[in-house]
Amino acid sequence: MTEQKNKKTIILFLIFLLVGMFIGITAYSEKTLALLYFFWKHSVLIFIRIFCVLLFCFLILKWVNQKFHPRIWLKLIGGIIFLPFVLLPAFRCYFKVPYVFCRACPDKCPWGLSRTFFFISFVGLNLSGRFWCTAVCPLGTFQEFQAQLSKKHFKLFSWLSWLAYITLFLSLWMYFLTFLGSRLEGYFGKAGYAWGMVSTLIVILISIGAFFIPKFWCRYFCPIGTIAELSSKVQAFFKQAK
Repeated sequence: MTEQKNKKTIILFLIFLLVGMFIGITAYSEKTLALLYFFWKHSVLIFIRIFCVLLFCFLILKWVNQKFHPRIWLKLIGGIIFLPFVLLPAFRCYFKVPYVFCRACPDKCPWGLSRTFFFISFVGLNLSGRFWCTAVCPLGTFQEFQAQLSKKHFKLFSWLSWLAYITLFLSLWMYFLTFLGSRLEGYFGKAGYAWGMVSTLIVILISIGAFFIPKFWCRYFCPIGTIAELSSKVQAFFKQAK
């Protein structure tokens, strides 16, 4: 049984890895980028929004049944559907720091076109037991597979968990720069929608680190996960107050 489970983990890990590598490689030049134009289509963006609504329906069923175990097929479907949208800005973006300047971007990628809807959906799905993080998020699923494949794990200092809050603060700060029209916003620009070497290297380093530090990105950097952590602490506080 364990051997069969390991085989499934390896197969699913390779699927996610190949999809991620395909996105990174095809986003490198304008010629190959054309292979990804499918994700810019209005019909595809509408489909993704409908899928998010269906996830909320699934979450409501979870509340009714009062129990839910993340199913592997949900992780696989969520990974295949969301991975291109979530990962593309890391490789190709108009700004040196991806994800946060979408509002001011003159050449929006698929993530930028639906960023507000995505962000609200992911945060909303996390309000009950981190449904997005544990059952759907492609990055979380990929790191989960990595942790299962690696036999050697390291535990970082507990105070390093503050990195997640620092990352959230910096993300919010850079986002609000787009409202203020700050000159710093121009500093983060790359003068064109291009492949990013720095962000690509960071993705590679975080991916390697996740083999040895389980959920490396989720625990120490992910803003969505950090918001979910803050939300759970607030909920626990009000429960104790009652």
